[in-house]
Amino acid sequence: MRRAFFPVALAVFAGLLQADEPDFCLAGTVLNAVTGEPLRRAAVNIPQTAALTDAAGAFRFCSLAAGSYYANAGKPGFVAGGVRVMVGPSREDLVLRLQPLGVIVGKVADDAGEPLQNALIQLLSIEVAEGRRRVRLQATVSTDDRGQYRLAGLIAGRYFLRAAGWQGATPDTDMREAFAPVYYGGAAELSTAVPVTVVPGIPLQADFSVTLRRAFRIRGAVTGLSTLTPARIELLGADRAPSAAPIALDTATGNFRIDDVVPGSYIVRVTQGAGSLGELALQVNADVEGAVIALAPSVALRGIVRLAASGQADPPSPKCAIGLLSPEAWVSGEDLLEAATEPGGEFELEGVLPGRYRLRIDCAAGYIAAVRMGDRDLTASEEITIPAATAPPPIEAMLASDGGTVEVTASADGETAPAWVLLLPASGNTFHTKIARLARFAKLTFSGVAPGDYQAYAWAGSPEAFEYASPDVRQAWAARGLSVHVGERDRQNIALKIAPGETP
Repeated sequence: MRRAFFPVALAVFAGLLQADEPDFCLAGTVLNAVTGEPLRRAAVNIPQTAALTDAAGAFRFCSLAAGSYYANAGKPGFVAGGVRVMVGPSREDLVLRLQPLGVIVGKVADDAGEPLQNALIQLLSIEVAEGRRRVRLQATVSTDDRGQYRLAGLIAGRYFLRAAGWQGATPDTDMREAFAPVYYGGAAELSTAVPVTVVPGIPLQADFSVTLRRAFRIRGAVTGLSTLTPARIELLGADRAPSAAPIALDTATGNFRIDDVVPGSYIVRVTQGAGSLGELALQVNADVEGAVIALAPSVALRGIVRLAASGQADPPSPKCAIGLLSPEAWVSGEDLLEAATEPGGEFELEGVLPGRYRLRIDCAAGYIAAVRMGDRDLTASEEITIPAATAPPPIEAMLASDGGTVEVTASADGETAPAWVLLLPASGNTFHTKIARLARFAKLTFSGVAPGDYQAYAWAGSPEAFEYASPDVRQAWAARGLSVHVGERDRQNIALKIAPGETP
């Protein structure tokens, strides 16, 4: 009997402690961040439980143990948001503010004012990667029978709008009409287009006027297609922007047809998986019959990174990442091919389709002193061309170890702050560009900096704020830069003023 006393007593004692443990509540309201109005039927979640707000936007959770909770709220038409909160004692005054999503509405009409049905509207966003502008398609919608469209659920920010053509095929008649792609504001190309700014909760009106023109068809065949792998065919405009023209491809026969093509210069591009590609340039002023596109298989790009003479008895092997990126501004999905060097410095990139690429070489130590592809010196331009159905010349790069070191501090209004820091070579050699994130109260060290002259920049916010590959943007930012000269095995200490994160 006495042997059973201790387990029973401990269990009773633990139960008493559990019963005495207080239960806490977490309560508050969910509000529209713009108007301050309460949001009814917003879903509020904390771990393992959820509830909907009432007509006053209020929510309440009780019987909670003391601890840290993440309270998250969401509602259709708003950006979900939350906050971490400590419970114990109870918390009755939590306020969650949700930003309303934006909306764009508009109308598409011809130059006579007649509304156009089934006009395709594209919403485009701009990102800057490695100092270059990239265009991504964010959303599409077509106009209704009144020529009207609506793009809802948009995150606040700057976008471009494009009336791209017809949505879907047009009737098979001799009299066909279409319109050339046009950006909001009337520009024919993105470089001169006017962006629109989406503000939370405030509808934006954006109307289009387009000119209908006689449209033509392109018919032809693709040779070298496989029936086992899906194929993709695209019509690219003069700026290599994708056209909305309806396209049909029969992979069994290779026959294709493109409708609603207005006069102009185009490239028809066909890709099949990641293994083959074919392109055909066309000038369209009438119906095109009998176009032939030959698919070419992918190839392997090989090369080597060698160490410059360093005097070391047993020099380390180069540790580099080799990448190929598309130079085109319009992107869909990921477009990076990458490989690492082997112990001897050799590398191989497989599955490289014919076309143009930008070469990137990032090494763990040192700097790229020279790089060639066949008889081409790539230090002046990192763009390379992979020929169709032919093994490309190997890439040969030289890695030097006599670079300098640049230590950077940055401040804004006399206070240290996080910033992006860029060393931009005056030589234009993009292999020597250095960019990194500087934390607050820290010093950033760039090592292996190629000897030469640089402009150093620091700015707040996103790395996308500075489109440094653009000559026009570099000119606009010129006053923000600090000139730095780096010698062989030199050490420089520089202090930068942090600029705002937007183009001046």
